[in-house]
Amino acid sequence: MSSTSEKPHLTSSDLDMLQGVLDDAGYDAKILIDDERVFNVAAVLLIRLFQEGVTSPAMLSRALEYHFGKPKTPPKPLTPVCNRYAIQGLPRDERRVAG
Repeated sequence: MSSTSEKPHLTSSDLDMLQGVLDDAGYDAKILIDDERVFNVAAVLLIRLFQEGVTSPAMLSRALEYHFGKPKTPPKPLTPVCNRYAIQGLPRDERRVAG
């Protein structure tokens, strides 16, 4: 007696689309260990929804936002208030020798 699987097989293009949804939501493969569990849960959620028939990237993104909140934007890089040389001084070869 053979069993038939009702879940569709994921093709490489399906996986690429799901990875794109994760990337757009801010889930990166180079995440910290502390966030790895959340990343895995998000990936499992997307795969489950996809297998249930939700194939729209927009709908999958909304599902991620619903379950995990809005993606966090990376902090803006700090721009120093003072010039580098005001903090560190001039390089040795550019200093005037007072004599």
